[in-house]
Amino acid sequence: MAKVKQSTAVLVVLLVIGVLLGSIMGDILSKLGVPYIFDSTQIRWSPSGDFIILVWDIDILVRINLASVLGLALVFYIFRKL
Repeated sequence: MAKVKQSTAVLVVLLVIGVLLGSIMGDILSKLGVPYIFDSTQIRWSPSGDFIILVWDIDILVRINLASVLGLALVFYIFRKL
């Protein structure tokens, strides 16, 4: 297999895909009777600002579960092999 030029953008895109696929697989497995794989921990960050002419409120929520971590590890392993 030919070596692919490793870039940060490709890694970030692959990691996001890995997290999404891991979450989907965890959801499927939890419905099949493996409940501990989809138990998630939430990380929430809510920066906000209120100036006279500019007001913002951003809510970022990340849910991490075992399936997402396994998806990340698999994608990172595949990326290192490219």
